This record gives sequence, C-alpha cells and structure tokens, in this order.
Amino acid sequence: MQLQTITQEYAALNRAMHETRDDYGVGGWRHADKVLGLRDELECDTVLDWGCGKGALKQALGNPEWMSEYDPAVPGKDARPAMADLLVCTDVLEHIEPGLLDNVLTEIVRLTAKAAFLIIATRPASKTLPDGTNTHKIVENAEWWQAKLAEKFFILSTEAANGHVTALVTPVRPVKEILGKSAVSNTIRFENAARNCAVVCERVLGEDMLPRHEGRICIVGFGPTLHQTWHYLNVERRTTGAKIVSVSGAHDFLIGRGVIPDYHTDVDPREHKAYFTRQPHPGIQYWIASCCHPVLIDNLVAHGSKLALWHLLNSDEDMKISEPDGPDPGSLLVCGGSGVGARAIHLFYALGYRSFSLYGMDCSFAPTGDQHAGHHTGKPQKEWNVRVGDRWFRSSATQVYMARSVMATCAMLERLSVEAGEPCIPGTSDHVEFFMHGDGLLQAMVAEGNRMDVAA
Repeated sequence: MQLQTITQEYAALNRAMHETRDDYGVGGWRHADKVLGLRDELECDTVLDWGCGKGALKQALGNPEWMSEYDPAVPGKDARPAMADLLVCTDVLEHIEPGLLDNVLTEIVRLTAKAAFLIIATRPASKTLPDGTNTHKIVENAEWWQAKLAEKFFILSTEAANGHVTALVTPVRPVKEILGKSAVSNTIRFENAARNCAVVCERVLGEDMLPRHEGRICIVGFGPTLHQTWHYLNVERRTTGAKIVSVSGAHDFLIGRGVIPDYHTDVDPREHKAYFTRQPHPGIQYWIASCCHPVLIDNLVAHGSKLALWHLLNSDEDMKISEPDGPDPGSLLVCGGSGVGARAIHLFYALGYRSFSLYGMDCSFAPTGDQHAGHHTGKPQKEWNVRVGDRWFRSSATQVYMARSVMATCAMLERLSVEAGEPCIPGTSDHVEFFMHGDGLLQAMVAEGNRMDVAA
C-alpha cells in the first residue's frame, strides 16, 4: 500500500507556484558539488533527487543517466520513483504538510539504499502560496528536526547553520529473519566427527542428559566487554562455586589474566579455529564438539590434554553418528543454537545446569571498532548500526543472528524445563536463569525484550 505524501489540494497549490514563478523550486544547483562528492565517497551507482522542483540539480550535473527525479507537483516528474543508493532531499521537508511528515520520512526510508542527504530550512520562507499561506509548512528548530530524523534514521552527520539543518543519514529498518550459513558442508562435519571419534575415546555425554542440579556455569565468550567484566569471574567462582567454560579466544584471554577455566569448548569445523587452543593448559578439560577440525584435536592429543568429545545435531547427516554402525553408536547429540555461545548453553543444560552466567557474549563491537577482546583468526565482519531502544550498537549480520539465537535458546530451555515439571530456581519464578554481564547488543536486547532495528 502506497503512503500518502501530499494531498491533492496542496499539490495543486504547488503546481500553480511552479507554473507562475520562475524562482520557485530552482535552488538545487547549489548542492551539485556536494552530491558529486557523496556519490563518489559512498560509491553510489544511482541518485534520486526527491522533491526536485524544476530539476536544477540534475541540470547542473549535466543531466546524468544515474540521476532520477521526483516531485509530486511537477507534471512529468510525479511518477513514483524507484530506490536509489543516494537520495537527495534539499529544501523540501519544511514544505511538507505536518500531518504527512511521518509518511514522507517513511517513504524516504523505503527509497534509500545507502544514505540520504537532507537540507531543511528552520525559518519561514519569503514566498507565499496562492492561498496566502507561507510555503514553509513546518517551521521548527534544529534540535526538533534532529530528534525527528532520529526516529527513522541513523544520523551519520548533522550541522545547523544559517537557518538550515544539513544531515547525512542512513535509514533504519526493522531486522527481519537473517538466515545462518554453515561454515562447511554437513558432509565435512560428519567426516570430521567420524575421524575424531576414532582418535578420542572419552565422551562428555553418554546416551542421556544428566539430571538437573543447582550448579552454576559461567560461559565466557570473546566479545570486547570481556575487558570490563572478566574479574567478576573469580568472584562468582569463590562465592557460588561456579564452574567456568571458555569459548573461542577467551581461552588465552583468561589464562593470561590468571583465570584458569574449568573447561574449554569449541564447535567450529574450520582449521583456523585450532589457533585458540594451540597452547593448551593442563588444568583445563577440553570438551570439543566432534565436528571440529582434526588439527585442533591432534594438537590437544599431542599435548596430553584432558580431552573429551560431544556431538552436535546440525543436520540429518549428523544422525549417522549415533546409529548402530556409526562412529559413536547410541550417543546423545546436542541440538539448538547458532554459534559456540548458544551451543555451549545447550551442552551445559544437557549436563544438568540451569543457572548460566554469560560473559563476553556481546554480539556487538566496541565503540572503537574492535570486534573482539583480542586477536581473532576470523576475517573482519561488515558492520551494521543496530538500534535497541534509544541506543546504537556496532554489530554485523552474523552477530545479530547469534544474538537472536541466544535469545531463542534462553526461551526454549525455560519452556523445556517447565514442560519437564522442574522446580523454579530458589527465590525466583524462573526454571532456568541467565545473568548477562557486559553492556553489548545482546544485553540490551534482553533488557528491551528482544526488540531491535538496523541501519544497514
């Protein structure tokens, strides 16, 4: 359904202005150099001049094929436009009928692929419409406009001067379903499992889950807020008897600070993930998913590490692991979750834990741009700007997917415990409890009830 952005009566008044006044809707040429610079800087293939008036901007640029125009009050330019990489809207928004401003901004969101360049007047115009009213229908100060734009856009830059607000923004859109992509094929996962089962005899789980107990497990990821929270681990260990499991690069991070995890786990089948356990610690039990790369397993075996395997249920291919003629007949496969953090929650739930304390599972990057708490072997991820409530976080598609996976895991395990008739955690109404340490995207999602938007 197309949103109304202008009434017929108001469109007629503006058409009359364009037809009777040569000085109306002709100021776009002033911004030609800026538009060219933004087009190059943002690598935009297409540009849309939304509210183009008589088309002075396109004319000043030499009528390029990469620029399209739209103006509802100019015949020949009033067809609904297509999305463009860069949308330009200069000296237009102050002319919008106040009751339709939200519709106009929503339309600009729809039409903007990368960014929108906006210039908005904050004072009355010198011109009047044929009905005697000022051509500027909205006269508000810079702070008002900045707040209004922030409702639908991530503001990249803004400036207020000479009676105008100039802003470069990128649209905010609700995060829809993001599909996870397996790092390697299901066949390779199974082949890794079959090979590793032949090398390692010890198993973390047998044929059944372990009974519920009162222990607490601290699962430590490698997110950047680990720098601020790691020292609480010793407090939890001392006061609650909690066990600590590291994942990913948290292994070396904690050891280097004198916090020796009880366990370390990994689930990634790619060879470069063996980097994190290249120097295993004799005090750690390595509980590694059987699908991990043999290089990781062989290194732990060579060091004489305390090593046991467990199995992921990732596809029908994995079911062959526990079949009578499979590499580990009758074994339990652990399902659910995306990423090692969510997988670890499922593993320790199967081991009877119902109290989880999560560290470094931020699913976002530091304000400085650091994507992890230290060196990571994975390639840098393309950044998204993600909003939760009134706060913005730097994240990525993978991290957003993992955050949603952790949220879904928490809800699912609570439901499973209720269906199993388990008692509540003492002093709470929850059957499974989660403590979130740090101040990242995941923690904010928990506080806001799993609501987020993305500017990407």
